[in-house]
Amino acid sequence: MTPPIQRLAPDVLLLTGDAIGALAYAVAVTQRARARNGLPASRALAALASAAGQADTQSTPALDTDEELITTEETARMLGISNRQARRLAPQLGGRLTGGRWLLDRRAVLEHQEGTAA
Repeated sequence: MTPPIQRLAPDVLLLTGDAIGALAYAVAVTQRARARNGLPASRALAALASAAGQADTQSTPALDTDEELITTEETARMLGISNRQARRLAPQLGGRLTGGRWLLDRRAVLEHQEGTAA
């Protein structure tokens, strides 16, 4: 059985099976992170995603594109609270701890804001 990743030359990789889906997922996550941080989409990553997607669209995990993640700093500004309070509130609003940072869905924060204003 051949491994899913083979190095054919110093600058040539052959990806098969699950490695293609993993690559497409990693590229999609990276592109979303770039967009979230205000960076333009990478053309090289878009080409890589396109190539990986054309090869195997069935195994590529879909990302929830309706969800817009924001940091606790932005949450604190929106709610008029301290960053520390926003971090404490994050688990209650369905936040995720990613890379040591809390990320929250903007809709959840807006719903919380509407609920506390009533």
